[in-house]
Amino acid sequence: MRAHQITPSIASGDAISNHILEIDARLKKWGYDARIYAQHATPDLKRRVKSYAALQEYLDEPADLFIYHYGIYHYSIGLFQTAAGRRLLIYHNITPSHFYYGWDKISERLCRIGRIALGSLSSCDLAVGVSDFNRRELVEAGFDESKTGVLPIFLTLHQFESLATDTRLEKELRQPDVVNWLAVGRVVPSKALEDVIRLFYVYNRHINPDSRLYIVGSDRLVSYRQALAELAAELGLAEQVQFSGRVSAAQFKTYYECADLYVTASRHEGFCVPLIESMYFNAPILARDAAAIPETLGDAGILFTDLGYAEAAQMAHIMISDTAVHQQIIAKQQERLEFFAPDRVETVLQDTLRRLELPDGR
Repeated sequence: MRAHQITPSIASGDAISNHILEIDARLKKWGYDARIYAQHATPDLKRRVKSYAALQEYLDEPADLFIYHYGIYHYSIGLFQTAAGRRLLIYHNITPSHFYYGWDKISERLCRIGRIALGSLSSCDLAVGVSDFNRRELVEAGFDESKTGVLPIFLTLHQFESLATDTRLEKELRQPDVVNWLAVGRVVPSKALEDVIRLFYVYNRHINPDSRLYIVGSDRLVSYRQALAELAAELGLAEQVQFSGRVSAAQFKTYYECADLYVTASRHEGFCVPLIESMYFNAPILARDAAAIPETLGDAGILFTDLGYAEAAQMAHIMISDTAVHQQIIAKQQERLEFFAPDRVETVLQDTLRRLELPDGR
């Protein structure tokens, strides 16, 4: 049986792309003739990806499975809408467009159209979110709740085991008695990194001046990145707040290994993979109680809502400095990490295929 995964783009190291590749591997293991189609692919993945033109001849095949990964509006939505076979939508969430207002007109438009178009996919056979937060958005968009579900992201944390630590970066980060805060993800307004910087300011100025904040992730939205740099400078933190941009896999691992605290003030997440990465590297998590974040964390980490910066900064200090509290948080995070083990997600994928009355590899 043929299975076609459709996505706008696929890139090495990207969470959605890793999810697609993990699904592809399992479909093949279970005997499917599995293919991946994308408009764009990074050079290392080009040989594994087919063009949309190659998909055209199968769109009328009623016995085929078509899987569409939806996380941004793209014209490939039409391929999925017209496919004659069984159709599975995997919803990775689309950032509400208002977060980009005044920052990025193109992203604002794509997110707005993407959210409007979501309802047009409701005729598919089954729609799953990578979190229940996403699944509820599907229902709000008009999907039949009985035809929705949750399929967590396949996490490829094992890849870190074979990566060497970047020793030069490690030496830079592991300064005696210096505390490292870490924030990971795209530098975009929905992440509310201005709140992270303000929170860090209180910690650095009033609790521990020997501290640094590292913001790691793509910072192509220059206007927002510049605004954050100006805020840090205004607060006297130009040297303490470091924007690392995109980094190599070895550097990415090293930042996590050297983090004393992972912090996010994001106001919108459909899952938030860095939370799971932080669990893996035993970095205690301080996170805003928003969107899918509390669902992903479960009873791990520490959530904050509208506490003042002083209260949240003091909580960060306790998480870092109080050995008993620190160990308790890490233990809870390790327990939560097991919930997202690949074997468990594989079972959920099998159950998803069974709901479509398809072979599930059992």
